[in-house]
Amino acid sequence: MTTSATTDSGQSFYRANRLNGYDLVTVNAANRLLWRCPPERFVEHYNQNVSGRHLDVGPGTGYYLDHCRFPVPDPAITLLDLNPDPLTFVAGRIARYAPATVRADLLGELPAIPNAPFDSIAINYVLHCLPDPPTGKQEVFARLKSLLTANGVLFGSTVVTGGAPQTPFSNAFNALYQRMGAFHNQNDTVDMLHGALQQHFANHVLEIRGSVALFTARRPLP
Repeated sequence: MTTSATTDSGQSFYRANRLNGYDLVTVNAANRLLWRCPPERFVEHYNQNVSGRHLDVGPGTGYYLDHCRFPVPDPAITLLDLNPDPLTFVAGRIARYAPATVRADLLGELPAIPNAPFDSIAINYVLHCLPDPPTGKQEVFARLKSLLTANGVLFGSTVVTGGAPQTPFSNAFNALYQRMGAFHNQNDTVDMLHGALQQHFANHVLEIRGSVALFTARRPLP
């Protein structure tokens, strides 16, 4: 698999040794103290939108998949990530659902995705890790909408640097993560996200919680 150096830098932060502490450090501490959007809101976001045929893009540690309520007892779940470590970690965590896994670069051509098309696709805390492609991050939505059913929903969240309230604390850590190469959200704003979703979906809703933009989009456009 060929990827750019900047794409690799954004995803390489999530190695197995860091995943073991991710729930404590990121899901709980950072979400509450830095970004000011508690994990309970993300679980609620899943409960409101997740379906029985679901694709999770950049699943992290699978915390939300492990804690949300699926509308069916045996959902068909597919996990997609460039990094094999989260795929292995999450597949083990939610082994009760026997998820399919796909290693792919969102900024490249996607391979065949098991269980597609999907009634729900989640992409949480992925956009702020991705470098800006030449056509902008709306390129991600262009790829993912083709994997949705006509009545499907795409939902997710991202840490933005414009259009949402910041604190000296959040600004400092945003800058630190950018220098480390874990974040590439220098140009990520609420207006950018709104425009990208509007370009590819007939309906979308944005919710700002602290430095986080949560989004829900329906009716993919041709």
